[in-house]
Amino acid sequence: MHPLLKHQLEQLKLESFPPSEEGWQQLLEQISNTYDLADQVRGTLEHSLSISSEKTRALYKNTEARMQAITAAFPDMLFFQDEQGCFLDVFTSNPEQLLMPVEKILGRTIEEIFPSEWATPFKQMLQDTLSSEQPKRMEYYMEGPMGNRLYEARMIPMEYREEGNKTVLAVVRDITEPRKEQTWSRLISQAVGSAREGILILDAQRNIIFSNPAAATILNQPQDAMLHKNISLIGNQQPLLDDAIWKTLDEQNRWHGELDLSLSDNTHAYIWLSIDKLHLDIHASDHYVILMNDVSELQASRSKLEDLATTDPLTGLPNRLLFEDRLEQAIVRTKRIGNFGALFFIDLDRFKIINDSLGHHMGDLLLQAVSKRINKHVRQNDTLARMGGDEFTLIIENLHRPEDIISLLEKLQQDFRRPFQIGKYELRTTASIGISIFPRDADTTEELIKNADTAMYSAKEGGRDQYRFFTTKLNLSAYSYFETEQGLHQALKQNEFYLLYQPQFDLKSGDMIGMEALLRWNRPGYGMVSPLKFIPMAEMTGLIDSLGTWVRKTVCQQIVDWKKQGLTPPRVAINLSSRELVKPGLNASIASLLTTYRLPASALELEITESVIIEHGDVAYQNLFGLTEMGIELAIDDFGTGHSSLVNLKRFPLSSLKIDRSFIRDVLVDENDEAIIHATIALAKSFGIKTIAEGVERREQLDFLLGAGCDSVQGFLCGRPMGPKGIACLLDSIANACKSEVLG
Repeated sequence: MHPLLKHQLEQLKLESFPPSEEGWQQLLEQISNTYDLADQVRGTLEHSLSISSEKTRALYKNTEARMQAITAAFPDMLFFQDEQGCFLDVFTSNPEQLLMPVEKILGRTIEEIFPSEWATPFKQMLQDTLSSEQPKRMEYYMEGPMGNRLYEARMIPMEYREEGNKTVLAVVRDITEPRKEQTWSRLISQAVGSAREGILILDAQRNIIFSNPAAATILNQPQDAMLHKNISLIGNQQPLLDDAIWKTLDEQNRWHGELDLSLSDNTHAYIWLSIDKLHLDIHASDHYVILMNDVSELQASRSKLEDLATTDPLTGLPNRLLFEDRLEQAIVRTKRIGNFGALFFIDLDRFKIINDSLGHHMGDLLLQAVSKRINKHVRQNDTLARMGGDEFTLIIENLHRPEDIISLLEKLQQDFRRPFQIGKYELRTTASIGISIFPRDADTTEELIKNADTAMYSAKEGGRDQYRFFTTKLNLSAYSYFETEQGLHQALKQNEFYLLYQPQFDLKSGDMIGMEALLRWNRPGYGMVSPLKFIPMAEMTGLIDSLGTWVRKTVCQQIVDWKKQGLTPPRVAINLSSRELVKPGLNASIASLLTTYRLPASALELEITESVIIEHGDVAYQNLFGLTEMGIELAIDDFGTGHSSLVNLKRFPLSSLKIDRSFIRDVLVDENDEAIIHATIALAKSFGIKTIAEGVERREQLDFLLGAGCDSVQGFLCGRPMGPKGIACLLDSIANACKSEVLG
């Protein structure tokens, strides 16, 4: 009997087999019941297995969905590999990063996918990770579908085994852009740290949260000690930034200016500050960025330059520059108070005879004695100045009636009639004095000086040793204002104006680098009219606009004509008046002119006076920058004779600075003029601006300028103003000389 059957029979208690008929029937029933029970168990099992399979499938689907969601949100690429380097699974939200589709990667090894130069380090990293059972990291560049990118790979050993093989998880991230940002941040940090300009960053409470070394040096503070310190505590006697500055920052988000700061060691520093209020994000508080430069040395140079430029070296009196500033202030005060003031223009009689006969030294001693004698009659609030030569001016304020000055005039003339004891000589000179009352006669410095000068010449013509008050009749006879104005209108219509060109030369190379266009008026019946006379009148009457346009068109046409002759003219400098500089359409007009004549912007240079950009700062700033953007170079003319400001040299886009002829004239005679020239050249170089000296007429002047480091010159010694034909001959001779040098 089969053991299994026997076992089943024993369980059914049918050990004695075969059974009786009754037992057989019972056996069949029990077998039937057993099969019925087995069917029930099988059905129950099948139902349970069906339910378990559905739950398993659902669980798998949920797990797969979760994995896909995690992968989609994860920026990295995940590679599941065994110890042979075979890729078991790949997860990535950006399949385009892969070298090939996922299905082509699965089941393949590192060597089968990557070339040897990449496969070798990847395989080594896998082995190091498994042997050390520690995560490993590696950076590498790889050329892929997205170009040459920098990647970071981290390989992590896993406890899970696949068919008995160890496994690892490789996490790969594209770090190209973050690395660029890190590199850029390091560059910025190094640049800020090594910058000579001080940099401070403040939080909303005005506490210092960053300082570079330069800021600590400028403020004479330890760098670490400044951190978390309120900016109001910087400075010895007063806060670095006052309430007015903070108010401006609140209203305009920006402030810049120069401060005189008292430092912790009781020294002073002049600091140029530029402050910006920044609001980086709607959820972030305000911050302040402060840029600072120590301009103490520049301030000292400026003070010295101003002293030299505003004081007459011979007499110690204010010179023309300071005198004009004092006169302007006196006019303003007089208007405000409502009383009178007077301007005396004093010219010595027969001084030239004394100077020529006894020499310049005796003439200088006489001028010093004269200044002392006049000074005895000058009150504390009055100003006595020397205009140059033997001309003096005197500003008197707080007069209630013009007649109040008669007694002073009488005392001056009486005092002048006494001889001056100069060494062994008893010198006699008198004075012719012209007087202009302000604001009755005029309310501008130019008009008052002109009027007083007119009155002084009337006194000379009347026999000298007397004084004259300015009158309208004197003005008309001296300047013929109306008649000259009419002549200007006629001159434009009849083409009575013409241009001369004075060449400019590089001091080191001797090359001709430019020329200045000079306006001339040959008036029929009158002859040559000085530009000093008709240019101011053209500005006052508004004719300067038409005259300036004519000059620019004529220059452009002349450049074209020279080029047609086969010549290569250098840039031409043109003077720009104050009225033109503040015109809104100036830049468009010049741009149109260059287009019409097909000339580059480098063909022109515009010269402006510093007083113009001081008086019309904002408008001049916009126009000058517009001209610079076109490519036109800008030069300050007559530097040092007006209101010189270092801020203007820093703020405006200037390319060159012209040293006035008045400083060049007395080189090697007047030490102060030499000092001014040296200071001006050094100042220009510090701002990266070239210098050109005008009025060079003697060889010793040229040698001095060369030694002082001046860049270029113009003047009679190098070349007189000449017409277009003369310039053409000069350019032709220069070209032939160059050709000969090349041909040897």
